[in-house]
Amino acid sequence: MSVGVSAQEAIRITNVLCQELDRRQAAITLWNDIYKGKQNLGFASERFRAAFGGLFQDFADNWSEVVCDAPAERLTPVGFRFGTGDEKDPPAADKDAQRIWQASSMDAWSRVAHVEASVKSRAFVLVWAADPDADEVEPEITVEDATQCIVAYAPGSRRKRVAALKRFDGEDGYEYATLYLPDELWKWRRPTSRSGLVLPSSLVLSGWQPRGDAPEQQRIDNPLKRVPMVELRNRPRLTDDPSPEHRQVIPIQGALNKLIADMLTASEAGAFPARWGTGIDLPKDPLTGQEIDDPELWRLAVNKMLRASNPAAKFGNFEAADLANFVAGITLLTEHISALSRTPPTYFMGKVQNVSADALTAAEAGLASKCRDKTMFYGEDWEEAMRLAFLVKGDDKRGNNPLAETIWRDVEYRTEAQHIDAVLKKKALGVPWRQLMEDAGYTPTQIDRMERMLEQDADRAARALAFATPGEGLDGTDGQSDSGAEADAELVP
Repeated sequence: MSVGVSAQEAIRITNVLCQELDRRQAAITLWNDIYKGKQNLGFASERFRAAFGGLFQDFADNWSEVVCDAPAERLTPVGFRFGTGDEKDPPAADKDAQRIWQASSMDAWSRVAHVEASVKSRAFVLVWAADPDADEVEPEITVEDATQCIVAYAPGSRRKRVAALKRFDGEDGYEYATLYLPDELWKWRRPTSRSGLVLPSSLVLSGWQPRGDAPEQQRIDNPLKRVPMVELRNRPRLTDDPSPEHRQVIPIQGALNKLIADMLTASEAGAFPARWGTGIDLPKDPLTGQEIDDPELWRLAVNKMLRASNPAAKFGNFEAADLANFVAGITLLTEHISALSRTPPTYFMGKVQNVSADALTAAEAGLASKCRDKTMFYGEDWEEAMRLAFLVKGDDKRGNNPLAETIWRDVEYRTEAQHIDAVLKKKALGVPWRQLMEDAGYTPTQIDRMERMLEQDADRAARALAFATPGEGLDGTDGQSDSGAEADAELVP
């Protein structure tokens, strides 16, 4: 058993990380509620609240979800390379890394990690053995929530992880925590208010106690010699905390909700023209002589008409409220959300008319540029996660390889014609076949499959040519045509 920290020191570290995790909870909850559309009318006045109460408490014209999802849906890792440092041996996509990625269903869960980071400013990836007691240990990669996890870094460093914590509530009335250190893991639990248990006096301050009765259920050696949790940070800064994708548009989102609520109120109160009448003699009660002010007398319908005995009586109606002013304000605010978040205006429009392909490409340039920046930062995090996965398998060479590289799908949306045209132009410049296939959007697994299929096609063409009648081509001609086996052979990479 390797030498690590004492149980008291592990509890101290756990408490420090818990305090920081608690500090983050309020902001994360707010950002997540806004993303889900749980938005209060932040700019509503007291007079408005007194008049309408909770009428609009569940209403939100939620564009924050669009702002967060727009970049996340374009970030798709498709493979990993592990360089050798030898320029004569360009690395191909690593097949073992692809198998590990697929075994943990990360082709789907990586999308969840990117959305969580966009919404909550952070997401976490935990790498550990799927079954530590198996004959051949296989790694498991899981995505963890920002409300449950935290990573601590060495003083003055933004990369060297010195500790990590995962904390969650169990169904049995206990709160559980696992402390990850470079040399060891510590597992704790403590009763919550639901358990009704009373802690010993020695544990009152910290609350944490060993998760199980046996020592091996409390402390576990860490064979990776590295903290196995990686933090994905959205919009990382040097000294400030990372921020969610929709943070700068939250005030505008609140103003937008208020403006739409005002429009709905105006549509209820003044969108229908109010009628008026002057010089009208009200009917009188024959017994009392009092005027009868019955609203039903003035309620119009298809089979009713107004009439007055006074020749000077006049009828008319007021102008209905013009809601166009509200529409103009709402449009202005959505344009501001689009500009601040660099989300294409087409994401905020119900329909697109008479817009050229070049205009659409220009409109998406900001989002594409933002996504490229994210692939650089997230790529480093995914590479570290994959290094940890190889360390779990005992592969120190790839587990410590600094030349790892994440392969991303193109972040730009293009038509098929545009995509293939760009690939053909790159081919004319001499770009290698496999790189062309990557640029075309195929995954490493698809490229390997196509390469084998091309080799099989070339073998079939060669066999057909070998058994052809002398002087006769594959197509039955005299063999002088440029088509046939020579054209098929050109497809082989």
